[in-house]
Amino acid sequence: MLDISLKLRTFLSVSLFVLVGCSDGADRMDDAADSDDTETAVLVESEPRSDEDDLNNAMAQAAAAINYESEADIGLMARFHFATHTLDFDSSREFYRKLGYTTGVGGFPLTNTHQMARALGMFDVCQYELAKGEVISLPASPNGANIDLLQFKTPFNPDPPYELPNHLGMAYAALLTSDLDSDVAFLVEQGVDFLSAPYGDVGSRYAFFRDPEGVLYKLTESSAPIRDDSRDMHLVSMPFIGINVTDLEASLEFYERFGYTQVSPLEQTSGGLEEAAAWGLDVPFSFKGADISIARGDKHILRLIQWLEPFNPEPAYPPPINHIGINRIALMVPDMERAMDILQSQGVPFLSEIAPCCSGTGEDESAIVHAIDPDGVFLELVGGITKREPLPHPAHCPPMEIKMPPQSG
Repeated sequence: MLDISLKLRTFLSVSLFVLVGCSDGADRMDDAADSDDTETAVLVESEPRSDEDDLNNAMAQAAAAINYESEADIGLMARFHFATHTLDFDSSREFYRKLGYTTGVGGFPLTNTHQMARALGMFDVCQYELAKGEVISLPASPNGANIDLLQFKTPFNPDPPYELPNHLGMAYAALLTSDLDSDVAFLVEQGVDFLSAPYGDVGSRYAFFRDPEGVLYKLTESSAPIRDDSRDMHLVSMPFIGINVTDLEASLEFYERFGYTQVSPLEQTSGGLEEAAAWGLDVPFSFKGADISIARGDKHILRLIQWLEPFNPEPAYPPPINHIGINRIALMVPDMERAMDILQSQGVPFLSEIAPCCSGTGEDESAIVHAIDPDGVFLELVGGITKREPLPHPAHCPPMEIKMPPQSG
C-alpha cells in the first residue's frame, strides 16, 4: 500500500491543478493544514491564484513514493477534479462561490499546443482557446471536491447537459451538507432549480438541483442537521461522482484495471413513484450499482449505476471534450508511460496519444491523456513522462500562439 506523507499529500493537493493549463488540485487536507510537516502556500479566499510550483518535481516525488502492488498496477493515487464547461464563466463562478467554492487556482494558458488540442479530441483544431478557466475548490473538504470550471471559445459547443440523472455517462456529482434544509432554503431563494423537495428520512435525505447551465448535483446528508447560522451554505465534501453504465459487471471489470479494487454493492435497488420524483422521473425505478474506490491515496469514490427501469440508451457526450456538463475526471498516476502501456495491453481505448502538459512548449515532463470507459466516459490521466523532443506545429496551421489570461489587479 502507498503511504503518502502529509507533506507530499499537501504538496500534491495544493500545487497541482491539472487541465489544459499548468497544474491542478486546489484541494486542502484538514489534517495536513494543521501539521508542521507542510511547506505549502495557503490558498487565497475568494480569489483565484496562479501557481508557479514545479509540477515536474511533484510528479517525481509521487513516483518515488509509490509502491506498485503488481505489474498491472498503474499507481492511481488521487482524483484531482472533474471538469465541467459553461456558457458564461463569470455567472457560473459566482454561483459556485455561493455554494462555498470560495477558493480557486487560475492563471493557466488560454491556448496550448496542437497535441493538447488532440488530447481533448479536437483533431481538426490547430489550437483550442479558452475564454476563461479556473480550478475551484471547497476549502473545508477533506477529499477531492475540485471542479475544473471552463468556458471554451474555440471550439465552442452550446449544447445543454444531461436533463436527468439517469442518462448514460458522468451524470452528476454528490455534495454532502451538514444542514440540508438550510441549504435548500438558501438555494431556492437564489432561484436555483430543484428537481423536487428533499426526499428521505432525516439523516439520509437528498435533493437534486441544477447549476446555471443545468449541470446536476445531488445535495445529500448523512446525519442529523448541524445548525450554523453564520453560513449560507454548509457543504462538507464531494463524497462521490455518479456514473451511469449499460453493463455493471463489465464496468466493474474495466475500472478495476485502473485500481478501483474496493467494491461496495449498493443496498438500494428500486424506488417508488414518490422517490422517483426526487430523480426527476415520472415512473418507479430500479437499478443495480456499486460504490468503487481505490485503496491508496485519497481513496476517492465513484458510484456506478446500471439503470434497469427507466433506461435511457442515449450515449454519453461524444468528443471533443468541450460539451456543457461534467465531461471528465482527472486522475493522478506517477508514471504516465507505464500506466498507458499497462492499460493499452489490457485493451483500454484512448482518445489520443500522450500530450506533454502544460507549458505550451511541448518540453514538459508531465502529460495528460484520456482513456475511454465502456460507455464513453473520459478518464483523464495526468502523470510524469520522460522528457521528449517537442513535435512540430502542423504545417497547415497558423504559427502557434500561447495566450495567457490578463493579469488581475
